[in-house]
Amino acid sequence: MKICKSQIFKVVALLFTCAMLGGLVYKACAPVRAELTMEYGAHDEEVDTMIDFNDWESINGYVLNGGISSGKAQSVLNSGYCLQYMDSWKAAGKIPSDFTPASQKSSSSSSSTSSNDTQTTATDNNSDSKKSDTNSTKTYTDAEIEAAWKAVTTVDPTCATDGYTEYKNSLTGKTKQEAIPATGKHTYEVTDSTDATCTEAGSVTYTCSVCGDTYKETIPATGHDDGEWTVTKSAGAFSTGTKELRCTVCGEVLDTETIPQTCPIPLNGVVAIVVIAGGAIGVILKSIVR
Repeated sequence: MKICKSQIFKVVALLFTCAMLGGLVYKACAPVRAELTMEYGAHDEEVDTMIDFNDWESINGYVLNGGISSGKAQSVLNSGYCLQYMDSWKAAGKIPSDFTPASQKSSSSSSSTSSNDTQTTATDNNSDSKKSDTNSTKTYTDAEIEAAWKAVTTVDPTCATDGYTEYKNSLTGKTKQEAIPATGKHTYEVTDSTDATCTEAGSVTYTCSVCGDTYKETIPATGHDDGEWTVTKSAGAFSTGTKELRCTVCGEVLDTETIPQTCPIPLNGVVAIVVIAGGAIGVILKSIVR
């Protein structure tokens, strides 16, 4: 039976597709596998495959759940992988607390001063040379370190105080902060007020509910409302009266005027006329009697 080239090609393509699908399924199921309680060291033999797929999260999950033994976890760290999880493994008691990867032992014994200088340079990101991750034997370029900064915390600014955004570098583990200037936009509310009167100005006090900043606005005096004249004393035939003008709002007397007597001739004039008339009448009567 002859096998043609097209059949061979189909078989090879099918095998390649199956392998790719198997890898995808393996990674997709990793979170589910990591959450299950496993027998201690049950997945030690799968570690190399996880490394080939760069599946660091699954390795971390298996170590924390006991699926990968302490010895295998230390072997992974000695190979320079998963160093970012080393502290959490120690905290969980999965590896000895005094364990140090082989790569870090050699670098720390060579020169502690050089290591500190390298960490400082990595924090500032100002050096043109390559930086070394403090938790890894790998080195990264300036561009890689710059791209690894991620915002982890943001505190919003207020009208009077600055806020900030804190960033953490996923490669170096360093942190930095960027200030966010205060907005200067107050949230004012009326906290006190005095009404204006006819003669005195009023005011309104505003206070920011966030920072307590305050300011006052003046309300001008309203002025009097004159209203109408009111007679306070009526005039008589021979006596004057009075009238006044009061504010209808506060009642203050704004003006007064005199009301003339109703008789056009003064009382003295009337008396004089009566006297004169009486004298004339007396003369006439005397002349008649004679």
